[in-house]
Amino acid sequence: MNATNIPKYNFNNKSTKLGLEIVPLERILKHSRQSNHKPHRLNFYQILIIKKGRGLHEVDFEKIAYSEHTVIPIAMGQVQRFSDNEQLDGYAVLFTPDFLIKGGIDYQYLYDYTIFTHSIKPISNIANKEVYTLLSEMIAEQTKGQLFDSAEYQRNLLKNFLIQVERNKRERVDIVCNDSFHLYIGFKKFVEENISYKLRVADLCQQLKVSAKQLNAAVKLFAHCGAKQFIDERILLEIKRLLVYSNLSIKEVAYEIGFDDPTNFTKYFKARVNMLPSEYQKQH
Repeated sequence: MNATNIPKYNFNNKSTKLGLEIVPLERILKHSRQSNHKPHRLNFYQILIIKKGRGLHEVDFEKIAYSEHTVIPIAMGQVQRFSDNEQLDGYAVLFTPDFLIKGGIDYQYLYDYTIFTHSIKPISNIANKEVYTLLSEMIAEQTKGQLFDSAEYQRNLLKNFLIQVERNKRERVDIVCNDSFHLYIGFKKFVEENISYKLRVADLCQQLKVSAKQLNAAVKLFAHCGAKQFIDERILLEIKRLLVYSNLSIKEVAYEIGFDDPTNFTKYFKARVNMLPSEYQKQH
């Protein structure tokens, strides 16, 4: 897909030039207030650590409840919206995939771990003592300046931080990391990178070198729906993002998502949402 005019925030760590930064939520909320809490898309990964405050955080039309000592992971490309909360206190860990991934095994932190595999329905997690200890170490290292091999040291701290957040999630959610799980993760990654109305299950089977039966079984096991339904829901989410968060016309949204004919796009959307794209825009 081409770039759209949904506001996109690129990573920009001016202090150390590294692809990692830990910032107070107060600073992020101040910036969000200045833009009237406008929804925006991240061009990096973000983990919110809530130390104090209760409320709701919006990610891709889902309201995520948070309270003291919770964690909200937000994957690159997701659309989020902050809301005013004077009691909210905590930090945001921001990092780019290029900073984290230096070898093939590093991909596991983004694709094999489950904290970022919620592209349709994100959830919050628990922040325990170990999470805060690693967070404090990352903040301390960030303030020391460029010491010997500081980048590698911070990269390892980030990996340990992600491991701990993943552990906390797996203590609450039963996750079986077998061949089906890895097939599901590969499926999700391909869908995310190739979102288009023209995407077909057969394309994914060919890419992943599996049969449609194998793919559907894996997707049903972890997403509780078939591969085609998953693709349809992900395409529908992207359409909603563009209709609500961008200034594209309905015709431009249709072309952006891969439709050759805007009329077919309107029929596709109405059949699934029970309203016209223009009606959906007005309602939101």
